[in-house]
Formats: sequence, structure tokens, C-alpha cells
Amino acid sequence: MSGKRFEFDGSIDERGGQQFVSGRGVYGDGYTRIHRIEPHGFMSNPIKGAKGLLISPNGNPDEAYVLGGEHPEKRPAGLPGGSSAIYDANGNIISLVGTKIRLVAPLFEFVGDVTIKGNLNVDGNIHATGTIIDVAGNTNHHTH
Repeated sequence: MSGKRFEFDGSIDERGGQQFVSGRGVYGDGYTRIHRIEPHGFMSNPIKGAKGLLISPNGNPDEAYVLGGEHPEKRPAGLPGGSSAIYDANGNIISLVGTKIRLVAPLFEFVGDVTIKGNLNVDGNIHATGTIIDVAGNTNHHTH
């Protein structure tokens, strides 16, 4: 089996639920439509300049696979051991750090119903385009 560093060129082809990528090896050798192995339950599209590992289990480049797809300039750094993060090329991050789940993005969009068990503390304004329903009947204690 042989393995070498692979740099993605940004082109991605999705076929039959699988991803095929193109790029270059360490000596500038080109590879097109190489099957990229991804873990179950996670999908990503590596951007141009991302790095991965190109492996050829039988030493034959026609049977090659690519693993990984980290971009050195986009990857979050400085998280403590045991942390996990999902990130994109725009700086949006969802991370699990210690006892916190952090969402870092300029806008959050939730599709569907959202249930919060526990208190909700808001440091800022609340804008509602629909009806606010007070099941507990506390709105009569609200003042401006």
C-alpha cells in the first residue's frame, strides 16, 4: 500500500451517494475523480487548498482513495483536548468544548420547531413576526 499527501483543487463530483474529488500529489502529479471516504453521518465539501491523504491499497493509482480534507487556514485552532468542531470556509463553527456547545455564526436559522428545556437568557433584542403565546399567564406582569 502506498500513501501520499493530496491537495484538493476544489472540484467535487457526487455520484451514487459517493463523493469524487480531484487534486494534486506532492510532486504535482494530478489525480481526477478519486473516491473520497467520509464517515457516516457527516458530509463536507473540501475547498481548494485543503489537504488529505491519498492511499492506493494495491499500489495502483487507478484504485486510489482520499481521506480527510482539512484546510490549514480555515481549521479552528486552540481548542482544548477532547473538543470537537464542525466548520466551514466562511468561519461558521459549531463546537463541543467542555460542557458547552458553541455556535459561532452571524445568523442562526432553525427549520422546524425548537424546544428549550430550562431557562432562556437573552442579552439583546427579541424580534417576533408571529404571535407570542404566554401559557403561564405572566404577560400581565410585564411592563415597559
